[in-house]
Amino acid sequence: MLPDSKISQLIGLQIPGLSFPMEQLTAKERVSKVIHTFADYTGNMIRHEQIQEVKRCFTVAGVLYRNGSSVLRNAIESVFIYALSPILCTHHRDMLPSSLRTVRIQHLQTIAL
Repeated sequence: MLPDSKISQLIGLQIPGLSFPMEQLTAKERVSKVIHTFADYTGNMIRHEQIQEVKRCFTVAGVLYRNGSSVLRNAIESVFIYALSPILCTHHRDMLPSSLRTVRIQHLQTIAL
């Protein structure tokens, strides 16, 4: 399992465009704040049609979701997926890893209720 205190460092290493913003977050920052920064970046990449970078972000999010703590998984579900859902209704939803696609569908079903 990935330690929550290393999530910002891991994201910064995997996504060069986020290395500086992730360095600005301290190891004690809440996981939700780190994932919020990650979601903002991913949303910007979607809006600017940076397809390769969007794929990279989704891949990293999928790995974090699969290998993360329950806190990290919850942050990805409630922050990352929630923040990107409006954009994903029209763009790039098929690029999501299957685990995140399932989370997104569950999120949409709860909204519909």
